[in-house]
Amino acid sequence: MSYDRTATFTAVRAALMASYSGALATTRLSPLEALECMAAALGSLYREVADAHIDPQGCHCGWQPHAVLDMVALEQAMAANGARDEDEDMFDLRSIAPAGHG
Repeated sequence: MSYDRTATFTAVRAALMASYSGALATTRLSPLEALECMAAALGSLYREVADAHIDPQGCHCGWQPHAVLDMVALEQAMAANGARDEDEDMFDLRSIAPAGHG
């Protein structure tokens, strides 16, 4: 089975952006608080998936979770995608009109 990691990333990112936008639109959370909720949800999801792979009756795909190393890998993925290069042009989200407000 093959998959396109870029397409998967794009689809997951779009789903997360929709959830993030929804959280901002329906709560009084700050942008960082909404992102912290998303990070907490990801941690919770990791724990659930890891538990399913620890259970002898669980998934038999062969992946063996290692909480410390897995958390480091997740942190590195966030840092690699969250840091902005100094040379990179900054995209201004304020330039986008919210849906239904145009």
